[in-house]
Amino acid sequence: MRIFTAFFRVFLLSLLVVSCRQEPEITRDANTKLLDSLDIKIANKKKYEIRKATLIQHYKDSLKLASSDEERYSQNYRIIEAYLGYQCDSAFHYADKNFALAQKDHNDFWYYQNRIQYSILLCSTGLFVEAKSILDSLDRTKIPKGLQAYYDSGYEGLYSTLMDYNGDDKRFSDTYRDYLLEYYKAGYEGRQKSDPFSYLYLYNINILKGNYQEAKSDIGEFTKMPISKSTRLYAIANYCTANVYGKLNEIAEQEKYLAMAAIADIESSTKENRAQQELALLLYKKGDVKRAFRYIHSALDDANFYNARSRNIQISKVQPIIEEAYVRKINRQNQQLQWSVAAISLLFLLICCAAFFIYKQLQTIVKSRNELSTANKSLQILNHRLDEASKIKEEYIAFFINQCSNYIEKFDGYKKLISRRIVNGRYDKLLEMVNKKNSEMDLNELYENFDTAFLRIYPNFVDEINSLLRPEERYHLKSKTLNTELRIYALIRLGIKDTSQISEFLRYSLRTIYNYKSKVKAKSIIQNDDFEDRIMKIGDVSVS
Repeated sequence: MRIFTAFFRVFLLSLLVVSCRQEPEITRDANTKLLDSLDIKIANKKKYEIRKATLIQHYKDSLKLASSDEERYSQNYRIIEAYLGYQCDSAFHYADKNFALAQKDHNDFWYYQNRIQYSILLCSTGLFVEAKSILDSLDRTKIPKGLQAYYDSGYEGLYSTLMDYNGDDKRFSDTYRDYLLEYYKAGYEGRQKSDPFSYLYLYNINILKGNYQEAKSDIGEFTKMPISKSTRLYAIANYCTANVYGKLNEIAEQEKYLAMAAIADIESSTKENRAQQELALLLYKKGDVKRAFRYIHSALDDANFYNARSRNIQISKVQPIIEEAYVRKINRQNQQLQWSVAAISLLFLLICCAAFFIYKQLQTIVKSRNELSTANKSLQILNHRLDEASKIKEEYIAFFINQCSNYIEKFDGYKKLISRRIVNGRYDKLLEMVNKKNSEMDLNELYENFDTAFLRIYPNFVDEINSLLRPEERYHLKSKTLNTELRIYALIRLGIKDTSQISEFLRYSLRTIYNYKSKVKAKSIIQNDDFEDRIMKIGDVSVS
C-alpha cells in the first residue's frame, strides 16, 4: 500500500512538471508565430504607409471643400490627429493653420484645444521645455470644461515622457512620478466608473505605486472594450499589458504583448512608438540578436521618419550594444563558415581521392570480370568440346566394340566352315568361299553402323547442312543413313580432316573425295573457304 501511495505521488508530480513545461512551450510557439508575423509586417511597412497617406489625403480633399472656418478647423484637427504619431512636421503645419483660425475668430475653445494639441506634438518630438512652456502658460481655470481632461492628459504625456527619458536617475524621476500620479488621479476622478478609460487611469496609478497585480487586472478590464486591432489605441493597450508583465518578470507574456503592440503600430503607421525598441532589447537579452538588430533598426527608421528626438536618443543607447552583438554573431558565423568551407574542401578532396581509388578499383574489377568472362567462355567452349569428345568417344567405342564382336563371330564362323571343308576334303568349296566377295556387304554394314552412331551424336546434322545449301540443292533422305557426300562431311565434323584417311575409310580415291567435297561446296550459299569452318560449328552434342 505504501509503495502504491509513493508511486501515485510520483505520478502526480510528473504530471505537474509536464503541465508546467507545456505552458511555456505553447507560449513560445505562439510568440514565434507573432514574431514571424511582425517580420512580415516590417517588410511591408510601405503598404501601411500608403494606406495612411491615402486616408490623410482624403481628409485634405475634404478640407478643400470646406466653406467655413468651423469646417476648416474641424478638418485641420482631423488631419493633425492623423499626423500625430506619424509625421510631426506636417502635423505642426496644420496646427499652425488652426492656431491662426482660432486667433482670427477669437474662439477660446479652438485656442485652448490647439495649444494643448501643439504641446502634445512638441512633447512627442522631444521638445519638453517648449511643451511645458505652452502648458504652463495656460490658466486651468479659464480652460473650457470639455478640455480640462485633455489639458491634464497633456501634462500626463509630458511627465510620463520625462520620467521615461530620465531613466533610473532618482534626482528627478521621483518628482516626475509625483506630478504624474496627481494627474492620473485627477483623470480617474474626472471619469465615470463605467468608462473603460477609468481602468487605464487605475492601471497607471497602480504601476506608479508598484501594485503590479492590481495593474494587471486593470489593464485586463480596459482591453475588454472593443478596440480595432489596426489602431494606435490597440497598440497602447498591448504595450501597457506588456509593461505590467515585464514588472511581474513574466518574460514570455511580455514578449507576446510587445510583439502585438509592434504589429498594431505598423498597421496603424504609428512612427512614434516604443514597442519595437523594447522588444529588440528583450530579444537581445534572450540571445536572438538577429531579430533584435532588425527591430532596433526598424524603430530607428520610425523615429527618424517622425523626427522624434527623444526616441532617437533612447534608441542610440541600445543600438550600439545590439549592433556590436550582431556584428560579433556575424563574425562568428563567418568564422564558422570559413571553417565549414575548409572542412568541406578537405572532405571534398578526400572524396575525390576516394572516388579516384574506387575508380581504379572498379577498373581493376571490370578488367578482372572481363578476363574472367573470357576465361569462362573459353572454359565453356572447352567443356563443350570435352562433352562432345566424350560423347563421340562413348558412341564410337561402343560402335567399334560391336563391330569387333561381329567380326570375331564372323571369323569364328569362317574358321569352323574352313575346318569342316578341309576335313571333308571339299577343297573346291573352300576355293569358292575364298574367291567369293563379301567385303561389300561388310562395308555397307560398317557404314550403316557409322551413320547410326553419328546421327545419335548429331541428330540435326542433315538439317543444319541443308541450311547452308540452296533450297533446290538440299538433301532429303528417306532412311536414317547418310549418302557419301554427307558421310564425308560427317567425318570432317568428327575432326578427320585428312583426305587420305577419309578415302581409306570410304574406299574411294583421293580425287573422288575431292570431287564430292567440291560438289557439295558448289551447292552452298556461303563462301567455299568458310564452308568447312561452318561445318565444324554444326550442332550441339546430344547428351541425352
